[in-house]
Amino acid sequence: MVGLQLSIGEILADQREGAAARAGASARDIRVARETGFDPEDVMTLRQASAAQNLLLFFRCPNLAARSLHGLLPAKTAVTKAKSGPSGAVQGAQGHLMVSDYDIMSCWRQQAGGFRKIPVTATTPGSKYGAWPVEARELVRGLNRRLLTRIQHGAQDDWLDPARNRGVKPGDLFLAFRLGVAEPLNGPEALQRAYLTNGLFWPYLPNGAHCGRTA
Repeated sequence: MVGLQLSIGEILADQREGAAARAGASARDIRVARETGFDPEDVMTLRQASAAQNLLLFFRCPNLAARSLHGLLPAKTAVTKAKSGPSGAVQGAQGHLMVSDYDIMSCWRQQAGGFRKIPVTATTPGSKYGAWPVEARELVRGLNRRLLTRIQHGAQDDWLDPARNRGVKPGDLFLAFRLGVAEPLNGPEALQRAYLTNGLFWPYLPNGAHCGRTA
């Protein structure tokens, strides 16, 4: 049974890669998808958006098996607490299946002198839910119009509630999109190096917990 499941997953992933290539995804987009669990067409979309809009975007990667399910299942919602299984899918409260989503960590826009943070979070400090600032709302809406697996919630860095923010953990994989270049980042240390290299504030403590502030 396990072998059959893997074969089906590989077939679906191959189909997604073919569809992405026909949509214009590059060979590198496809390689990045294989390393990160993103859909290759979504890698292309985020890469192109980061170039066109002078963006630096950081994401925590979904389950690697999820890449066979993007476009077939809806993204895991913000209120779904269950974790995805080895298939990359998670079962919602009503019994329907969803694919492991893309967790945005932070969003920045290049300007003279460096990168400016675009807070992607509720305007009420410390709140997980609520209206976002206009720039963040328009940015994410624009991305979601093109993404197969949509961004479902705000940026983790910007949620200033250390008691409930999951922080970063060993084994987490990340993906950066910097001005048109996609770069997988293997673990929290690699993510921290990318932040510091780009002159960004690193909001996580040595134990991985959120420090509770943005600067």
